[in-house]
Order: sequence, then C-alpha cells, then structure tokens
Amino acid sequence: MDSTTNHLLVPVDYSEKSMYGLQMADNLLNKSGGQLTVINILKGVDPIWSDFFTEEERQNLLLKLKKHLENFTAKYIKNGNYKVNYMISKGMLCDTILKTANELDVTKIIMGTSTADNIKKRIIGTNALRVVSEAHCPVITLKKTPQSNEINKIILPLDVSKETKEKVVYAVHLAKRYDAEIDVISAYTINDEIILKKLDLQQKQVVRFIKDHGIKCEGDLIKVKDRVDGVLKYMEDKKGDLVVITTHQQMELVSSFMGSFAKSIISKANIPVMSIVPKIKNHVIFKLPAS
Repeated sequence: MDSTTNHLLVPVDYSEKSMYGLQMADNLLNKSGGQLTVINILKGVDPIWSDFFTEEERQNLLLKLKKHLENFTAKYIKNGNYKVNYMISKGMLCDTILKTANELDVTKIIMGTSTADNIKKRIIGTNALRVVSEAHCPVITLKKTPQSNEINKIILPLDVSKETKEKVVYAVHLAKRYDAEIDVISAYTINDEIILKKLDLQQKQVVRFIKDHGIKCEGDLIKVKDRVDGVLKYMEDKKGDLVVITTHQQMELVSSFMGSFAKSIISKANIPVMSIVPKIKNHVIFKLPAS
C-alpha cells in the first residue's frame, strides 16, 4: 500500500475527542504520506435544512461551516506531507460515517472516543462501537492524546480463532509502513493442556512469520487471572503505541453490554486500538503456515 492509497477518515464534532482523532491521523500521515478527509456531520433536522433558509443562504452557511471546520482542524495537524479534504454532510452520525467511508474507499477510520467511568465499569460510546463493528475498513479508536508521535511498538494479542491470520497480516503491513516492531501476547486463564499446546504452536508460527518479513518480534505466553486485564498490563509494561484486535462477531459489540474482549480493550486501553472486522479474503498477500 503506497501513499496514494493511504486515505484516512476522521469524523469531527468539535469536542475534545475530535482532537484525538486528528492528532492520530496527523502522526500516521506525516510518517507515511497519503490523504486525510475530515468530516463534520449535521443532523437532518438541523435548521439549516429547513425552509427558513433559501438555497443561496444555505450554501453560504455551509461555506462558513466548512471554513470553521478547516480552522478547527488546522489547530491539531501539521499537514506537512499529505492532502486534506473537508466535508460538511447531512444525516445520522454512524450511517453517514460508514457511507462516506465506503464511497471514498478509505483505508482507515480514526475516531476519538469518550468513556464514562464509575466504580464498576467503563462504557464506550455506542456510536464508536457501531462504526467499529460495521466498517469495511479498520477503525482506530483512542480516548486520549496519542502518547507518541510515532508507532514504534505494536501489541498483537492472539487467540485460537481463525481470524488471527488476518489480524497478523494487518499488523505486518503496519509494522512495515511505520518501521515498528511487534510484541505478540498469548494470554490464557486456565491450565488446559490442549489449549496451551495450540497457543504455543500458533505463537511460534506467528512470531516466525513476522520475523521472516524482516520485522523485529517477541512473543510471550502468559498465565493471567483475567485476559483483558492481562493484555492491558502487557501493553503498559511493553510501552505499546498501538494494539491490533479483531471484533470476531460484528454485532457482538453493540448487542452485548459485557463479556466482549474487543469491547473491553477498546474501552479500557490507554493507547490507540485498531479494530478489524475479519473478512478472510482470498487476495490476502501473506499466508501463515498451516496449523
């Protein structure tokens, strides 16, 4: 994938979380080149669409809104190595983001997210979860300013699902693009000999596959009390810059309040999370050894 096919989409609503998405996109594009589309979405019931405004007045107002979007974006991006496009669109938030991503054939959507914390749980917005679960492309979510301007270390949690192969391919692409290393973690909670053998074999295959593509890689097989907490601690200990996960079942994140590994990682991680809805297409470039 060269810079001409590296197209990022960042939704902006002028909140603090919008800043996070812009900063992340800027970090990625200044490293690899490409283009950025920044979109602000107005609800269909916004007064601008009413008969109160003439068509000429509406177009003038849209131009002012676009200029406001440009000024807001300019505060958070350096724009030294890529093209920036600006869009003011009408519609429902998630539907419009997903539709625009498809129409522009973007390579990634980047969304700053907000979380609500209390004693027992952390909840991430359903808008972000729906985009993550339905987008045709990877979605990067983050709930704070990126800790680094670079992606030097990618964290890759493994499990025994078939979707792991596609996740590894994405991680390899990212590592090559950003000259990063990959740390692979297989976290298990019970001493099941069959599962342990599968995890150990899989991890060795994945680490060898990654190294064969010229990428520095380490692998760890770790016993944990809770898989989510174990992976989060691993990310912190290894000082990861990005974690790559798969969502497995598209609607699981939206319909299930608790019990989703992907949902928990997205809501609790302090580093950006790249989520992939597995497709397992025949044109995948790399192939892992048969397990």
